[in-house]
Amino acid sequence: MKKLLSNLWHGAFLLLALASGCVAIERSYPDKRYFVLEVNRNVNPSNPPGRGVLQVANIRVSPRYEDKGFVYRTSGSGYESDFYNQFLVSPAALLGEELRKGLAQSEIFRHVINASSQLEPTHVLEGVVNALYGDFRDPGAPKAVLEMEFFLRKESPSKAEIVAAKRYAKSVAVTGRSPEALVKGWNEALDAILSALVADLKSSAH
Repeated sequence: MKKLLSNLWHGAFLLLALASGCVAIERSYPDKRYFVLEVNRNVNPSNPPGRGVLQVANIRVSPRYEDKGFVYRTSGSGYESDFYNQFLVSPAALLGEELRKGLAQSEIFRHVINASSQLEPTHVLEGVVNALYGDFRDPGAPKAVLEMEFFLRKESPSKAEIVAAKRYAKSVAVTGRSPEALVKGWNEALDAILSALVADLKSSAH
């Protein structure tokens, strides 16, 4: 009987300590971390500045990579999604914003607008992200992988005409498997793709 009362007393004391905050409970899981994509935008302006209005349509992302959690490729057919390291918003929104800024700076067109603008475009650029992941198949040589496909459409009263279509793929070696290194690699890949896209648009936009 005394042992039972002693156990009950110790149990009551523990509950009281928990309720009063005397006992600290440590979390066993890490905090979520959020990242954005951003390019340097060192794009040479077109000389002379272009005419027309380019609408950058909403970027579409393959269902494999459309969520905010980072995706890692670990084997030939093996992939993992990272719950704790994520994009701040959807990768489609991040990539679309950076593309519009870079294309506006290039001055190939007089104006570069998004899909919600009320301006009437002379050209529409559609983009698809086919790959966006960290390639960790080789532990000693991690890479940031980005693949995008673009279609430039010229608008006319009669019918739209596709004047350019091209796929761009970039794989950038990164210094490690940290999310910071991976984001830096993605930014470098996006910057290279944007520069190549600008060069191609200069020859086919008009």
